[in-house]
Amino acid sequence: MHCPPAQLSGAALERAAGCLEEAFPDCRQGAFFLQFGPGFEVEGLFSTAPSCLPLAVLPDMPQQHTPDRQLPQLLWGPCQGIKILVLQGHRHPGEGLGVYPCLLPLAAAWKLGLRRQIFIDSCISLKPELKAGSWAVLTDFLNGYSGSPLDGLAELLPDPYPDLSTALAQELNSELVNALDAVGISPKLCTYQAQPGFHICTRAEAELARTHGAEILGSDLVLEIITAHAFGCQVAAMALVGAQNAGLSSRRIQRQDILETCRFCSRDFLRGLALALNNIAGQGSPSLQANLPAATADELIQASITYKSDKKHPLQPLFRP
Repeated sequence: MHCPPAQLSGAALERAAGCLEEAFPDCRQGAFFLQFGPGFEVEGLFSTAPSCLPLAVLPDMPQQHTPDRQLPQLLWGPCQGIKILVLQGHRHPGEGLGVYPCLLPLAAAWKLGLRRQIFIDSCISLKPELKAGSWAVLTDFLNGYSGSPLDGLAELLPDPYPDLSTALAQELNSELVNALDAVGISPKLCTYQAQPGFHICTRAEAELARTHGAEILGSDLVLEIITAHAFGCQVAAMALVGAQNAGLSSRRIQRQDILETCRFCSRDFLRGLALALNNIAGQGSPSLQANLPAATADELIQASITYKSDKKHPLQPLFRP
């Protein structure tokens, strides 16, 4: 007999939060919840070896591997001077299990007081200038799913009619842009479109997304962004271009190539992300030692970023003296 998908509820959140507190007793002291998509290495973000909890331990979560043959796990530990909760890998709506497995981790983190949440995943570029290996900071998004992740959650939300025009926090984006520039990464500001399913988009789907104003395309991020914002969190999202769909000349896209790009690009990104997290938390710039690779002298003498926003993406980064 097929069981209906689990539903996000106050009771489910209490149970999930209890599981996290049992595994990570001081998790209410965390400063951030971070979610990384498949392929990314994350251990280098921690100053010491993190504590680990399989995601499947949370109530009513799937036990099987994801389509990428991964078992997502939650990691808890210090990133220089702050404590962070990290989800490495995640469940997808395309698995056919509803949105509950996708939303429970971020909702449980919110329940424990982790109100700054950052989501990182891969994407397909729809622009020739956005090559594989390029990073994008999301400034807007399009929900290509047939429904909203907030359907049925009104009783859990501070406001049942959240304003999604402010879903992506400009303050977090500014700190991310500045910190990543300090390690030699210059992310673009982009509009992201999420589409259902695991398939790689067709050329026609890519062209349709371009006509809608999207510059990058993926199958995740949007449901999490909407839900975390609706719960009252400060939210940011970044996407790494794993491949391009720029027209008839585009080469065949393979999932394994995207995952390899994520692994290859993790190292420098984690260094910049550690800087951003500590700056956002108000503890200044962390040391670039511990088990993060050391910065070069050229990176350390950069005093500010030179990125200028355009009319389409009116972000004004917070320049540091």
